[in-house]
Amino acid sequence: MNIHARRSMFALATCLLAALGGTASARQFAFDGWLPPTLQLAGVWDVQVTLRNCTTGAALVSFPAMDLFTADGSSSEVGVGMPPAARYPSFGRWHYIGPRRFDSRFSFFRFASDQSYAGTQDVHRTIVLSLDGNHYSSTSSVAIYDTQHHLLQTGCATETAVRR
Repeated sequence: MNIHARRSMFALATCLLAALGGTASARQFAFDGWLPPTLQLAGVWDVQVTLRNCTTGAALVSFPAMDLFTADGSSSEVGVGMPPAARYPSFGRWHYIGPRRFDSRFSFFRFASDQSYAGTQDVHRTIVLSLDGNHYSSTSSVAIYDTQHHLLQTGCATETAVRR
């Protein structure tokens, strides 16, 4: 079945459920096989990020973030792990790597306390989507660069997320 036929069937099923007073949401249908696996991450997510000691895995600090994954493979992210004046929103790319697994990379600009440009931060994560498609967990590596793109620091993180 081609993508257009799947979308039409999805819309029809959603309308039928609404008309019949069904309780299943469109979101549930999307992850029971209606969306191709390569698009199942698309959407907006509420995320809890935990920075970790890369050697021991011990949690260092946690903070909320919000992710957007679009159907064309682009993404954006905003986290509150540092003050808004210290960073810009991130932009990145994501792609499907296997059943319920996705590779995601994003970067953002960092700023010093005097508001001068301080460099960039890159995050590379592997995301695992839950069976119901409404949660994910991830492991991340973090690289912090100066204005000349010299590596200053590396780090590790994990995330848990819930679809909005």
